Amino acid sequence: MNWQHKTVFVTGATGFIGGRVCERLIQAGATDVRALVHTSKNAARIGRLPIQLCPGSLLDQTSLRQAMGNAKVVIHCGLGIARGIVKGTGNLLEAAASAGVERVVHMSTAAVYGLTPRPGSETEETPVPRTGDAYCDNKGEAEKLVLRFASRGLPAVILRPSIVYGPYSAWSTRLIQELKDSQAALIDGGNGACNTTYVDNLVDAIFLAIESEQAVGRAFFITDGERITWGDFIRAHARMIGQEMTGEETIPDISSQEIRSYYASQPGILVGSVKAAGQVLRSREFRQMLLRIPLSARALAGLWRWSSSLDEQSRTRLRERVGVRKAAAMATQNGRFIPDEVTLATQTGTVFFSIAKAQNLLGYQPRIPFRQGISLVEQWLRFANYL
Repeated sequence: MNWQHKTVFVTGATGFIGGRVCERLIQAGATDVRALVHTSKNAARIGRLPIQLCPGSLLDQTSLRQAMGNAKVVIHCGLGIARGIVKGTGNLLEAAASAGVERVVHMSTAAVYGLTPRPGSETEETPVPRTGDAYCDNKGEAEKLVLRFASRGLPAVILRPSIVYGPYSAWSTRLIQELKDSQAALIDGGNGACNTTYVDNLVDAIFLAIESEQAVGRAFFITDGERITWGDFIRAHARMIGQEMTGEETIPDISSQEIRSYYASQPGILVGSVKAAGQVLRSREFRQMLLRIPLSARALAGLWRWSSSLDEQSRTRLRERVGVRKAAAMATQNGRFIPDEVTLATQTGTVFFSIAKAQNLLGYQPRIPFRQGISLVEQWLRFANYL
């Protein structure tokens, strides 16, 4: 498909991956790019590009169809939360089918196999399980919708990257801050499978998925094709801030069993929330605030009750999405940092995903190895004053 002269529609365009997709589309010679923009203040990165910024929402079919216009290629990087992931994807697929779109590239994730994929999940032939994690399971449900539309004739392709890093990635910006705050650790020596995907390798795969007829109706793992561990990833960032590895490890090591034992010993969510709320309510400062601003106090109390009712994974994900520093929720025991349960699950997997299918059917070959990718990240972090 000669897609450079067709209208290309990108969702999630103001995000990390979508923003790089827009940049690379222009570099590749695309002449008509439409970017779905939910919040205009987040569009500074792509606002400098010769593309159309189209207001709309994946959850609003009318605005979505207007934003899509006469696009023939759709690159779906939009995310959303909870069931919005499924509904937004469904709305997009319906709009694409109605508009006669010639190719949809759906950005899924290797996390459809869980935060800690089970051994045996190395290839795409492994059935997608129910994991119990809301994000993972909703992304899995979204994939089912894509395959259903593909079976009805919509030419759609699913890509499953894993730990996507590069300039602007929160994987790096957050990790640098955690290292500076001594709130990072190697779990089980950092031997867990990291499955890095440099963002430009992923964009290469997107372009191949647009062009390949063999790709239609299929899902592909996309990684750098290297066996990079979490220890490799964390230590590479530690070196950026001068934590050199000279004989003795400078990053604390903690066993997965120790982390599990810590959380098993903690009070349940209800008991813990009541206890924490009681401590706040007993504070003098809080009582003074209640007396001074009754309306605000009522609103804050409602927000407190709602957030306290969530499970720990949901609260952690909410804090990350609204921009609250993860450090605020970190646990310690006897002065020792304890990673949260999501970090534990993410960094203790043993599965390295195979990219053989993408290599054979898409012709995908990762151009940027980890050593080069992490060097490019460091250059950007210095430019952006994170280092």
